[in-house]
Amino acid sequence: MNENTANADAPVDLDGDGDLDAMMGDVLAQFSGPTARPDAAAVWRALSEVGLGRLTAPEATGGSGAGWAEAAALLRLAAAAGVAVPFAETDLVVGPLRRAAGLDDSSPGTATLAVLGPHGHARRVAWAGSTDTILCVRRVGAVDGAARHEVAEVGTDRAGISAADGTSAVSLGDVTPPADATWTPVDAAHVEAAVLRGALARAVQSVGAAEGMLDAAIAHSTGRNQFGRALATFQSVQNLVVDIAAETVLARAAVDQAVADALATDLRGPLSAFRVAVARSVVSQAVAVTVRNVHQVHGAIGTTHEHPLHRLTLPALQWRGEFGSAAFWEGLLAGVAVAGGMDGAWPMVVDGVGVDGAAAAWLDRVTGA
Repeated sequence: MNENTANADAPVDLDGDGDLDAMMGDVLAQFSGPTARPDAAAVWRALSEVGLGRLTAPEATGGSGAGWAEAAALLRLAAAAGVAVPFAETDLVVGPLRRAAGLDDSSPGTATLAVLGPHGHARRVAWAGSTDTILCVRRVGAVDGAARHEVAEVGTDRAGISAADGTSAVSLGDVTPPADATWTPVDAAHVEAAVLRGALARAVQSVGAAEGMLDAAIAHSTGRNQFGRALATFQSVQNLVVDIAAETVLARAAVDQAVADALATDLRGPLSAFRVAVARSVVSQAVAVTVRNVHQVHGAIGTTHEHPLHRLTLPALQWRGEFGSAAFWEGLLAGVAVAGGMDGAWPMVVDGVGVDGAAAAWLDRVTGA
């Protein structure tokens, strides 16, 4: 093992607190099920009342001071329950970037991130128009080849927002900050860290949704009869459910590796970007299979708006393209594989390899650098 990876590869306990997980489940259960109506603001209030809203923020700023293990548990449970709430954006992406820039991070409200393109607009921002504030990021040139960025947090009511078509019930919008926004310089490394956190959060959420799809497929196939016997007794249905289970377990393993890295290194280790890229690649494949199969198991009823299945499948499809598409992350992995040649292929599989500039490459694409 390379000594530079020793800390990241040290055993990390990903087992959450059972009582905390149970509390999370109880809160989310209020907003889950076929009769529940999506209400992200109500979900956020319920989470905040028990200290789960700003879960990983320092206690000094009004947070609970938890870590990635607890955050990943909440992300998975919410996604598996089909409960939409901008927790990842507020607590894992915007909060740390605020603190890095020296901005006030004591607000109990929700926030989302908008990375501006070359013309001063951010495209297809998740939760645009639905959060209390938007943290805008813009590139302002480079010094000695290193990108320079600035951030400005604006109230949603002050930003220009144009609705964009999305896959799920989570609102998407194109964002334009107001002309009088106050901009603050922030180190590029902090912006890149926010991108990696967002990419990992989407992978965790996707695994949670896949776990929810597996539960839904099992419940439907064992509880529904066709031709006088349970659907689960048909081999073709069994094969569909088994494939969902296999893809979900594989994706969970890849994501857990990346979460363990986040716990050990705060995604600043030599293999952090590699592990996030692998997680995103494996999760993308898993989502494709689980969404297809769970809809085949459910049949026509699963395509109706009245059935809650869409609260699992549609967000997962949308998350695949946020903070980098599967093609983007797999392109990075392919690049380092080719660069390593035949001699580097097996070490890459066994030990991993550094993927330099992954988040910076995504930012360059978005900002038009």
